[in-house]
Formats: sequence, structure tokens, C-alpha cells
Amino acid sequence: MSAQYLLRFDDLCPTMDRERWERFVPLLERYGIRPILAVVPENCDPELRAAPEDAGFWEEMRSWQARGAAIGLHGYRHLCMGEGRSLVPLDRQTEFAGAPAAIQREWIGAGQRVLREHGLEPRVWVAPRHGTDRETVKALLEAGIGVISDGLGRKPVRWHGAVWIPQQLWGPAEKTDGLWTICLHANTVTEAGTAELERFLERKAGQFTTVDRVLAEWRVRERTARDWMNATVALGRIRLRRWRRS
Repeated sequence: MSAQYLLRFDDLCPTMDRERWERFVPLLERYGIRPILAVVPENCDPELRAAPEDAGFWEEMRSWQARGAAIGLHGYRHLCMGEGRSLVPLDRQTEFAGAPAAIQREWIGAGQRVLREHGLEPRVWVAPRHGTDRETVKALLEAGIGVISDGLGRKPVRWHGAVWIPQQLWGPAEKTDGLWTICLHANTVTEAGTAELERFLERKAGQFTTVDRVLAEWRVRERTARDWMNATVALGRIRLRRWRRS
């Protein structure tokens, strides 16, 4: 099977950088892309206050949901002030990983309520800074969210009872096989980054899929020792790239 791609946008909230986000909208519409939209329920992160509050934000998210986009619960307040070891250990400072189990359940429930009050049904968990630990997964399953967008493998796997759809890219990259999620941050992507995505979609739009199709078409198996080994190698490469850029 040729490579398939998912597109995910993080940090979506009423005070996001509207101008940057609107660069993507015509591309999504032109190529029929139905992304994962990772929405912050109650943003308290000053870095995501890039513009005055957009009164039309929630209606736009409802429109995308109606057209087949998957709404992601992107944490609760997006305040990554704690420290904990995540199951995907890319960052030490997180919002959820390491927090007490009762607090995590409370935050997940509160986040769900906020999104539902705005007519959105979060179906996917997208942790700020990959901050998901075992208690997070337990709380998500209790709340009825069984899909997590994270992990460094090439196929969806079941891990700790949830389905993990891998997310390994922070920009377009051509692959030969496997399932690849490209994560973009609507507040920070440059015009050059938008142009790069457009060129990629011109060539590869037919290989983009959706969360619904992944769950229907991919065989999801339990995570194995080989998956762990491959993820460990990928994690090392990411850390090396970060070190070289620092």
C-alpha cells in the first residue's frame, strides 16, 4: 500500500492567528482535505492569544465538523506548566502527563463540556506537547474518547486500550508506505510553509485520508516490542535534530 497522510492543525481557538489560518482554508476546500482540528476548549495560554477573539470561530469549527473533519480535544487550557513522563516522551513540560489522575479526569470532562456547549463532539485526543501518560489514557477511555493522535510508528496500534494514530511529521514529507500525520500549528506556520503544503497537496492530495477511513480501513493491532524499538529509533532522530538546531 502506498503511503497515506492525515493533516492535523493544532492550537485552534478563538484567539488564534486568523490571518495565518485563512491561508489554509482554500487549500483544504480545493483538495477536499478533512483534517484533524485540535481545538483548545478554554485557552489560557498567552502564546495562543495572537488576535482579538473571533466571534465566528465556533461556527466555523461546527461547519468543518459537518463536512467530515475530526474534532480533537487539545488538552484543556493549554497551560504546560507541569512535568511528567509522557508515553511519547518528546517534552518534559506538559499540561496532563504527571498530573494527578483525578485532576486529569476533571480537566478532560470540563474540556468535553466546553466543546459540546459549542456543538462540537471531540473524537480524538491531541495532547499539548505530547503530554499523555497512562492516567490520561484511562481518563480518556472513561470519557468515551478512544482515539489518540500521537506516536512515532507507521501504522495505527492499540496501546493501553486506546487506538493510537501516529503523528510523526511537522511538515510535508514524501513517504513510500505507512500512515503519516502532518501536524501544523496555525499560529506559527509561515507563508513559505503554506506554499510547501500547497505544492505537496498538488502531488499527493489523492493519498490523504481521514480519521474515519483510518479506523475503517486499517487493521489495528496491539503494540509490539518491534513497534517500541522503531519508535525509540524515531525518537532518537527527533532529539538529534532538535539538538542540532539548538
